[in-house]
Amino acid sequence: MLKKQEEIVNLTIAGGSQFGSISFQPMAGLVIGCVIYTNGATNPGFVTAKITDQNGEAVSAPADIRNYRSREAGYKEGCKPLYFETGKKMYEFEVNSDQPFESDFKCQLVLIYENDLTQQC
Repeated sequence: MLKKQEEIVNLTIAGGSQFGSISFQPMAGLVIGCVIYTNGATNPGFVTAKITDQNGEAVSAPADIRNYRSREAGYKEGCKPLYFETGKKMYEFEVNSDQPFESDFKCQLVLIYENDLTQQC
């Protein structure tokens, strides 16, 4: 049986804007980390990202978006550590800047799930 190891959430913020968010309901499982990849759209300001649950509680508190970069280690070791069971909850992925983006900002949140395949043998 195939078990997904990651889930992708895409977000686009139009040029001239400073904020974007998207609600999503991830598959059930234990998220152990995440990374955010961007198209590198120019922004002279400070860009932050956060993930909250349906009650507005931070799963990942607002932090500079570079904190979510891949650390170029092993796949799981290179992500921003998180630890939460998704259940059937809704979540919000939000990106903010204190200055407008000069062009469309596109980013991809990659949630990484625990997937111990040895338990399925």
